[in-house]
Amino acid sequence: MWSIIAAVAYPNRVIGSEGRLPWHLPLELRLFREKTWGGVLVMGRHTWETLGRPLPGREIWVIGKNVSPSSSTRTFSEMESLLRALRQESRPVFFAGGGKLYQWAIKLPEVQKLLLSWIFLSVEGNITFPELDGREWRPLSWELLYDRCVPIITVEYQRVSAGG
Repeated sequence: MWSIIAAVAYPNRVIGSEGRLPWHLPLELRLFREKTWGGVLVMGRHTWETLGRPLPGREIWVIGKNVSPSSSTRTFSEMESLLRALRQESRPVFFAGGGKLYQWAIKLPEVQKLLLSWIFLSVEGNITFPELDGREWRPLSWELLYDRCVPIITVEYQRVSAGG
């Protein structure tokens, strides 16, 4: 199963500011870890460079030109080679940013779930999450949480089948 996972500011859909998360919320980071454990994280070069280290319990695949090889990642310079490898992968796949990767991945028919944490925090940033088409994505479950007095609504969305 392929999913997109992101923390998104509500209502302006900001996900990053100058290559960084515009907040530090330990609960949200823990949720990300729990949901992605044992899977493959796919991220763009800028996201990988910002992260800059392997994450325990997950394999990181990086897409982008001029990606520095690393023993802790698998790198791809083109989308077609990434797609071929993903289609052979048996573990859960999570597209984990950045903005350009989300715009590309949300159109892939294999992506059937969105795991979004809506962060109710007024932040500015230069990277946003794509707008959701309500005819294409249906919320399946949600939970209201708080981290340092910041409300977070975690929502799992399912892609609506072509038949309705």
